[in-house]
Amino acid sequence: MNQNGVSADTGLPSTWSPEGENLVWKADLGTRSTPIVSHGQVCVIRLAEPDTPSKWQEQVVCVDEKTGKINWQDRDNVFQTDIPHHRVGWASLVADPETGAIYSHSISGVITGFTKDGKMMWRRSLDEEIGRFSGFGGRTTTPIVDGDLVVVCFLTAGFGPNFIPRHRFYALDKNTGETVWLSTPGQAPYDTTYSTPIVSVINGQRLLIAGNGDGGVYALKMETGEKVWGFPLSKRGLNSAVVEADGVVFASHSEENIDASTAMGRVVAYDAKQVVDGQPKLLWMVDGFQAGYASPVVHDGLLYEVDNSTNLVAFDVKNGEELWREKLGIAQRASPVIGDGKLYVSDVDGQFHIYKLNGRKAPERLDLDVFKNADGSATQINGSPAIANGRVYLPTNNNLYAIGLPSGQGVTMKPELPPVEKAPAGAKPAHLQLVPAEVALNPGAKQTFVARTFDDHGRLIGEATGAEWSLQGLKGSMAGGVLSLSDENTPQGGVVTVKADGLEAKSQVRVMPDIPYSDDFNSYELKGFPAGFPAIRGRFEVADKDGEKVLYKSAANLRSQKTRVYFGDPDASAYTIQIDVFGAEKARRMPDVGLISHRYTLDMQGNKQKLMLYTWTSEVNRFSKTVPFKFDPNIWYTMKLRVEPSGDNKPTKVMGKVWKRGDPEPDAWTIEAVDEVGNAKGSPGFYAYALADMYFDNLKVTPNK
Repeated sequence: MNQNGVSADTGLPSTWSPEGENLVWKADLGTRSTPIVSHGQVCVIRLAEPDTPSKWQEQVVCVDEKTGKINWQDRDNVFQTDIPHHRVGWASLVADPETGAIYSHSISGVITGFTKDGKMMWRRSLDEEIGRFSGFGGRTTTPIVDGDLVVVCFLTAGFGPNFIPRHRFYALDKNTGETVWLSTPGQAPYDTTYSTPIVSVINGQRLLIAGNGDGGVYALKMETGEKVWGFPLSKRGLNSAVVEADGVVFASHSEENIDASTAMGRVVAYDAKQVVDGQPKLLWMVDGFQAGYASPVVHDGLLYEVDNSTNLVAFDVKNGEELWREKLGIAQRASPVIGDGKLYVSDVDGQFHIYKLNGRKAPERLDLDVFKNADGSATQINGSPAIANGRVYLPTNNNLYAIGLPSGQGVTMKPELPPVEKAPAGAKPAHLQLVPAEVALNPGAKQTFVARTFDDHGRLIGEATGAEWSLQGLKGSMAGGVLSLSDENTPQGGVVTVKADGLEAKSQVRVMPDIPYSDDFNSYELKGFPAGFPAIRGRFEVADKDGEKVLYKSAANLRSQKTRVYFGDPDASAYTIQIDVFGAEKARRMPDVGLISHRYTLDMQGNKQKLMLYTWTSEVNRFSKTVPFKFDPNIWYTMKLRVEPSGDNKPTKVMGKVWKRGDPEPDAWTIEAVDEVGNAKGSPGFYAYALADMYFDNLKVTPNK
């Protein structure tokens, strides 16, 4: 594909049958996302062990393109997310066309880079590192690869100036996972979203273009993240991707429009070659067309859209005139794709359609296949088909199909996008970039920063010369681009600043305390907070409680009633965490309060009067245990959580105890459980569901003895 839903392949099948006709192979690898094809492999991300809840995991698996036999797989536990099991594997994988490396974005917020042979290059846990939000219902954005960058976007409330919840774009070094740039082009988000970005070259600028959680579409300079333009579209977040042709950007949605229109949904065309006051020129719009899930396709002067009710419609790209429409089914999620003069599209209710395109005339249906589960219900199809090397790869919730003609003839995909360009000789610096743009470090660590200049088109000039470095809010020293942190074991949040060529750039630095670590919050000013804790500012603050400083969470902030705060290293292992907690009562409701360790939560539930252990918030069948516990309001308790791992995916013992503060600590654990597919590591943290005011004190993390 060339980011527009169109493949250059020829010799593609017009008909096929799941029972044999033009079926090359079939694999028992059901998935809800789109497969990718790269370097002789077909790869998917999916729920592993769908019939065994205690072993549910998110699985990346690559099979041989010719045979469908598994080459390699990676399985990882799902943790601390509200997303249910049937939406595991929401974001599709992406491959680096140069190296064949595979990149995944899990529903737990873990982004991983694999070599084409399945060896892990790097892994980052974005929830634990930078306060990424778990997507509502499963919404997780597919990463993209361009040049040396992997770009992934999500909602986050991090540290420093990024504490405000926003939809942000993170560009990571494809070889190391290091943050090269981050960008916050929009305003307050309405939703979590899953609009996959595209990359286009318009007016000589290489742009990343994507829908946003605030309902707008934005263009950023691909190499720097600088905002070039944007246009508002919807009163809800955007989920479908945009497409571009000849500098015209096409976008759609299915919610309320941003103007006085009473119609739900809209299709628009903007000329991104003509930008005035930060907004491209509107060419046309069609109101009342609700295409909020499937992404459009643009080909030979036509824009193909499938609305939420499965109406396939062709619009004239010049004026938005509707040329024809074809009813497919009942509900739509998958995007259509075009290849060899044919359009391939699935609907949610298990139907796969093949049409012969007739330009401005209605298409001819060539084939229709219907998939059923064993009980006769429809097999869902949420992912789009993928076309590569003369074959069509079709995902359903139950299987993955390779469809192709017996001759096996086809044209290998050739991307139309030109390679990344450097700035011409003599270009004037217009932007200064500091890499890494954001980083989490341990006390005593050293970190090398690189300052690079770019021209006004976002093209790399080279490393900056004559750089001047400074620190703010960090204990340590800066010399020649190398940060040396002090050994002081305190959480910090600060800034590295560089000035060069009359420009300035900053990098946000978070210092994660080592274990052992303790904090009674007495060293902070009232209304202050630990600066190195992501997702804490604006949600918690230091307050006076009976003459002592404690950490306070108000029940008044409804947008952040439920908050997890991770404050340590995501790779921490074999430790015990303890904290004192106090829950008030409001309108006969009490809060829930918890500790987090190794991606397990010990949750003291006020309204249910229970104590619970779990790892996957919405799927207690994966691992959990509950015991009755009397949680009285307006009383201080001490909570303690100990995890004893024996390795990834190996039995892990999880133990919790709670007692009234001031009483002797009981010898016995209040609750114990063994996770047979355990988590070997994870950041320490705490959890609050503030249905009433809450207070925290005397936080301690110690290594297991």
